[in-house]
Amino acid sequence: MAYKYKNLNIEKLSQNENPLGPSPMAFKAISEQCKTINRYPEIHSTTLKSEIASHLELNTDNIFVSAGLVEALDILIRNFIVKGENLIIPKLTFVVYRLLAEVFDVETRFSQMKDYRIDVDSIIESCDDQTKVIIIANPNNPTGNIIIEKELIKLLKNVSQHTYVVIDEAYCEYVSDEDYPNTIKLQKKYTNLIVLRTFSKIYGLAGLRVGYTIASKEIIKQFDYYQPPFTVNKMAAIAAAAALNDKQFVKDSFEMNLTARTFLEKELSILGYNIVSSQSNFIFVFFNERVERDKIFDKLAGNNLIVRKMGPFGDFRAFRITIPKLENCQKIIDCLRY
Repeated sequence: MAYKYKNLNIEKLSQNENPLGPSPMAFKAISEQCKTINRYPEIHSTTLKSEIASHLELNTDNIFVSAGLVEALDILIRNFIVKGENLIIPKLTFVVYRLLAEVFDVETRFSQMKDYRIDVDSIIESCDDQTKVIIIANPNNPTGNIIIEKELIKLLKNVSQHTYVVIDEAYCEYVSDEDYPNTIKLQKKYTNLIVLRTFSKIYGLAGLRVGYTIASKEIIKQFDYYQPPFTVNKMAAIAAAAALNDKQFVKDSFEMNLTARTFLEKELSILGYNIVSSQSNFIFVFFNERVERDKIFDKLAGNNLIVRKMGPFGDFRAFRITIPKLENCQKIIDCLRY
């Protein structure tokens, strides 16, 4: 359907971007270094890698920097899984996992969801001797909920050390639940645990494409080997290093999101909408029928509020709303009143 928007004041609530914009420190760093773009970036982003390692109190050997998390996922699925081995992902999760597996002709098994939550028991049941990689988004995209630490430990205890357990923590900085897993601590015991993080979400650098992987020295060597030179551009690396140190911006983004998320969940529930309680910067709204979903989607779009239908993710009766600034949450509620 082609939408005729009432004006150009469109509220984009479809890609989980930070409504506060980019980190001011990142913006300042780019402004100061923009005249150096005639120079090539560092191979493997060595300076940014050092900044991340220092931030996490790890060695640089445990960090891999990539052009967004998609590059790391591409390397992982393309090169770590050979013919005859399989990948396990939840039935309702970030669509890129499935798309990359299809591109590289990787056998993919889909674990079941339980009340819109990732079911760790189903993942364990789906494993066999040929399972090479398990990917879990935590918080899960698009549902926004999490697996807690005891669930992750259960999974790690019940899969082979030869199976890589990959936790995509793109939205980890938005989590307020104290039971959220401390994956970096768990890596000391479980060397097959790989953690993915990004600068696209809370740091506000989605357009620059920078992500990073935390893993054992041996695993990071493989990522480095398969990465072509210069995939992370110079300005992206400079901005990410600055954003990493912008603690006030991260704090402000977290607090704004938590306040707006609490308000929006409460008001949507009062209006009778079916939602999944979120630990991220978006809310998953599901309906009994696809036609009902489309009706509400069209109503939002007609009021310049652009949300994301979840068909490509695996649910044709739901959409996902990126949490905006608190003052814009009321626009959503006003629009959704029947």
